[in-house]
Amino acid sequence: MDRSIGKWWDRLQFTLLFLSLTVASHYAYGWLQTALSPLDPYRVPEGRAEKVFGADGSDSGPSSQADRLRLFYWLGE
Repeated sequence: MDRSIGKWWDRLQFTLLFLSLTVASHYAYGWLQTALSPLDPYRVPEGRAEKVFGADGSDSGPSSQADRLRLFYWLGE
């Protein structure tokens, strides 16, 4: 009888530890996702800043291939 209670107690401890580590990893991945996500380019500027862009298409973004590749991996576009 005592042996079966010990077995169930061990299983309960394992289950609680597994669930708590699962929840902790879920929140850690969520925090990591928000920390690594790019800034919102469409947000309203703060302070005295003005939002400007090249309307004539002359400024097409990064010029070197390495910068373009970095931007591709960062934004996924």
